[in-house]
Amino acid sequence: MKTMRLPRIFMLFAYCIVIFACNSHEKEFQNIEAMQSEKTTIPYELMDCWANDSVLEVSPWKNAKYKLIHYIDSASCSSCYLQKVKINNFLFHMEELSNNEFYNVIILTPGSNAKKDLEHLFSEKLIPQTIFIDSANTFLQRNPHIPSETMYHTFLLDENDKAILVGNPITNKKIKELLMAIYEKKFGKIPEGEF
Repeated sequence: MKTMRLPRIFMLFAYCIVIFACNSHEKEFQNIEAMQSEKTTIPYELMDCWANDSVLEVSPWKNAKYKLIHYIDSASCSSCYLQKVKINNFLFHMEELSNNEFYNVIILTPGSNAKKDLEHLFSEKLIPQTIFIDSANTFLQRNPHIPSETMYHTFLLDENDKAILVGNPITNKKIKELLMAIYEKKFGKIPEGEF
């Protein structure tokens, strides 16, 4: 009898794993579907913008047709993420090639200690040079359809401010390929050797 129980326990365990995996996948699908169906509001006027004067004067993010949103909350390492973005400068090169019709919008909700570190890194030009500081957490308050999990905090908005791609092209090769395909469809082929 004991030998019969082991396979049953194993089957029950395997069944639970399958059910959990399916439910998890379904939840991810629902989250992405919600992000794609709702317009995302970017409350620029309620955030501090760190940029040089010439960029502030033009404010290219306001006229960009496609925006790659990078939202970093206080639970994440802001400076770590920003240094990854700076190293992977293909995203900023895409801005230049599109005449800023594609733009990276970096929104940070840093803790008080992190803000001091960011100020230093920004002044030393060690992180991207256009950053929005969302001290009051207005971005997520205005966009309750964006899940709290970090995996949903990098996404591409179309000209209607709806998410058309969710995921981080810096850490996910497949997302990068999809981003490049969308970019090339909208703005033309990227010259050979550019990336």
